[in-house]
Amino acid sequence: MNLNFIKTTELNVRLKCSIQSTGRLGFTDATATALRLGKQERFVRFAQDSDDNNQLYMVFVPTGDEGAFKVKRSGSYYYLPTQALFESLGYNFREINYIFDLIRMPSIDVTAQGEVYKMRQREKERTAGEDPIES
Repeated sequence: MNLNFIKTTELNVRLKCSIQSTGRLGFTDATATALRLGKQERFVRFAQDSDDNNQLYMVFVPTGDEGAFKVKRSGSYYYLPTQALFESLGYNFREINYIFDLIRMPSIDVTAQGEVYKMRQREKERTAGEDPIES
């Protein structure tokens, strides 16, 4: 019998991102660090569940192509330029805070050809001066 130890450092990081009022998908500092966004050039594709169009998946792919978003950086802030994507999917991000908890889904990495995260959505009304990603 072999024991595989679980690292507490992996359990303490809640991976989150949120759609900003500009339509950008922004990452918390902890999420950016855990996903190694500053270590190398990263690209992301989005997918919908074929049985539930409301369920989104974020897939980190090794190289960019016409279907991938390049992770951008502004100071220490990492984001994806996703305004057109979320508008086309019907998200009302100017009035509603959409926050996503990212859940690692390694069982579908091979099928998706990348590192897959299920995006569990939460939402609340947007208020002036509030940073939704800290909620």
